[in-house]
Amino acid sequence: MTDVAICIATCRRPQGLRRTLESLAALDTERDVTVVVADNDAEGREGIAAVEALKRAGYRWPLIAMTVAERGIPQVRNALVRTALALPHVRFVAMLDDDEAAEPGWLHAMLACQAATHADVVGGAVLRALEGEVPPWAASHPLLQPKTRGQSGVVPLVESTANVLIDAEALRAMGDAPFDEAMALTGGSDKQLFTRMQRAGRRFAWAEDARVTELIPASRITSKWLLMRGYRIGMTDMITTITHEGTLKAARSEAHRIVGGFVVGSLGAALTLDKGKRIVRLGQAYRAAGKVAALTGHRYEEYRKVHGA
Repeated sequence: MTDVAICIATCRRPQGLRRTLESLAALDTERDVTVVVADNDAEGREGIAAVEALKRAGYRWPLIAMTVAERGIPQVRNALVRTALALPHVRFVAMLDDDEAAEPGWLHAMLACQAATHADVVGGAVLRALEGEVPPWAASHPLLQPKTRGQSGVVPLVESTANVLIDAEALRAMGDAPFDEAMALTGGSDKQLFTRMQRAGRRFAWAEDARVTELIPASRITSKWLLMRGYRIGMTDMITTITHEGTLKAARSEAHRIVGGFVVGSLGAALTLDKGKRIVRLGQAYRAAGKVAALTGHRYEEYRKVHGA
């Protein structure tokens, strides 16, 4: 019997995966937990090797590992979901990334919030640990700040699987492949799914005290990565809007934001000598450009490159 299946997608980050799994072994909970790992590197299979090593050492929880040969984040997430929902009596499916570590009270906080709000989807706070010496201009960039909301309770939408708990029946109702596999390496399939669930009337909540810490590698603390992350977010947000509203309606509803992003972002960047402010403001223009790219059918595959180890 499994109360909670905790799912982790991994690809070429065995050190991060081991850190994640070790944090789950230290959870302060009496619930029945099964951990499911899917490795998206069919050749190297470093994630599988990390799992097998922990199993040989006597890992605390039942630990299931599989390889997903087709490259793509939603492909892996769908494989994880299918395996998790097949477990006997599973009530909840949780998801973490392979660069995150959960605090001991993480699962308890998630379940307490779900019980209090009766939410179908509960998101939790993601703290950030930045690798190496952080340039002063980057320290305050919004994309490198903790993802917190200040308090727990019902919210309109949870956008990410980076730290989430989903009711098993609500997830099962979304079909055999709830994550859109057309978004294989673009990112955004999690927000796409949760937007569908929102439109279907599902309830969302936030557990501020259900904390995990994401390790951000030095290769992501660069102006290029931060700008292109903004571009990608603009693109995948627009893809989600197009999916639910159609291209013409999406273009009309987002036109003023696109124009505003280009104008405010470009002018704002030109009018400051502060590098940190310039990158943040220029990011608005990049996000607007990402929306235009989505409208014209362009796809930027951010996740083709793996950061971290």
